[in-house]
Amino acid sequence: MIGDIHHGRDTPTKRGSAAMPLLSRFVAEVNAVRIDAVIELGDRISDESPERDRKLAEEVADQFTRLSAPRHHVSGNHDVAMLSLADNEAILGRPTGSRALVIGNVRCAFWQPDVRLTRERGLHLAADDIADLQRLLADERPTLLISHVPLSGHAQTGNFYFERNPGHATYAEIDSIRGVIAQAPCPIIALAGHVHWSTLTTVDGTPHLTLQSLTETFISGEPAEAAGLLEIDGGVVRWTISGREPLSVTLPWPCVKPRWRAPLSSFTSAVGG
Repeated sequence: MIGDIHHGRDTPTKRGSAAMPLLSRFVAEVNAVRIDAVIELGDRISDESPERDRKLAEEVADQFTRLSAPRHHVSGNHDVAMLSLADNEAILGRPTGSRALVIGNVRCAFWQPDVRLTRERGLHLAADDIADLQRLLADERPTLLISHVPLSGHAQTGNFYFERNPGHATYAEIDSIRGVIAQAPCPIIALAGHVHWSTLTTVDGTPHLTLQSLTETFISGEPAEAAGLLEIDGGVVRWTISGREPLSVTLPWPCVKPRWRAPLSSFTSAVGG
């Protein structure tokens, strides 16, 4: 797994000029071992203009063509700021829309809702996005749910970008999204990027993982160089993030959907006790 490459200009918190050398090293490391697939979580570039974005996206895509393993992509808000989803798919030579497929023996659901984002607009779903999510999750097999934007709605306390801008970290319709995930027949582990730090959050029994950006600097002062390895062996998931901010998590790969009891009503409104 890799995400938030942000190839392009340097900013006070992103080392865009390091993206291509780091991505080239990632490709070489993947090619040196046996990997079932590479999943890329979006925001391949930092947007500037249509012409510049196309050139940056083509340079990223050229690196991905060197992979010996199959690759799968979603698109992020920076990818579609100046280019369309169709533009991104043509440049990558791969789909980035919503789809479900089996990688190895793992069912993977790629959800590509509307990721257009401005400071004024925040993140909002398009008309058919919830229906797409319901369709993707209408299966009883354990599912890895992959998106650019996290679907947990977890707190952003301490996040450089999002502590004071929580409406840009997840969708305004997060309650509906959580409802679809909770009601889906399949057990789910969700994986996303976007927020530029690595987290584990559990919502209604569903683990949500996020992967740090390849080039983010706001935590260490240097590019995070983050890449994730997801290993599913029998009933165990091992999630390992390498780079300057390493993380290792072991989780069960659920065979049945966890059903948590409905939360207790407010103590102040409860009668008895």
